[in-house]
Amino acid sequence: MNQAEIHEFLIDFFYKRKATIEYNEQGILKVKLTEELDKRLMNRPFYWQYVKKLGYQGDPMTVTFISDENKKEEKGEWIHYGSPRLEQLFQVIREEGQYTELYQSANSNKRQALHPWLICNLIVRYQGAYTHEEPVSIGVYLINGTMRFKMMDEIMNKDFLTTIPDFCYKIPPIISKNRAIKMINQELSDRIKTKSKTFEQESIELYEKEINMTNQLFQGRDEEDGTLKQNIEQQIQDRLYPKVHLNLVNYGVFYMTEQHSKELMSIS
Repeated sequence: MNQAEIHEFLIDFFYKRKATIEYNEQGILKVKLTEELDKRLMNRPFYWQYVKKLGYQGDPMTVTFISDENKKEEKGEWIHYGSPRLEQLFQVIREEGQYTELYQSANSNKRQALHPWLICNLIVRYQGAYTHEEPVSIGVYLINGTMRFKMMDEIMNKDFLTTIPDFCYKIPPIISKNRAIKMINQELSDRIKTKSKTFEQESIELYEKEINMTNQLFQGRDEEDGTLKQNIEQQIQDRLYPKVHLNLVNYGVFYMTEQHSKELMSIS
């Protein structure tokens, strides 16, 4: 995205999220935020807590964005590629794209129940003696807690819709999304601990080897070199000391037919 495209991006961003565009000329956009956008963008949680406690509706802010470099002196917030505000808008888009709710297509003229599964797609990143990324897809049946790995492979050939099909109804979850996510985190943590023992041992051995080499290199040198030595040791730790990062790619609740749910639960 170049600077000239930012203005159109802002129009599209705020229009899609129901904000009111009060003024629009090339390079200048004045927007009346919605309550949701104000809470996400303007960093004033105490204001919203206060007005809600008093039972008031609250007044979202109006913001003017300047995206034309020749108009930077105009009253408003200068927004450009790399600016914190633009990155904040990108983050809103990323967060909105992380969650979905889908319904399995069911061709039937009879009423049919659709059962809730929470599916999380994650990346496990091992960093140490070597760097390795492993995609993980996990499903949790929100009725009894059954957990399945390689979940996307299991549903890849199924058709899903963004609206519930005719003659279908949703079975309400017994297990909350937050509880299911905690179950997934615990299961993944246990598996990672078991799987990463060799990786952890190799990384620590290599880390200690390089630290010892650094100590030998600086042995007998002036104290002035102490800061340099500390910097090198920190770089070695950042690079080699074993770390495992867990990054969420996306997640959602998938409502599936009873037959498909039974098939998933029967997988050994």
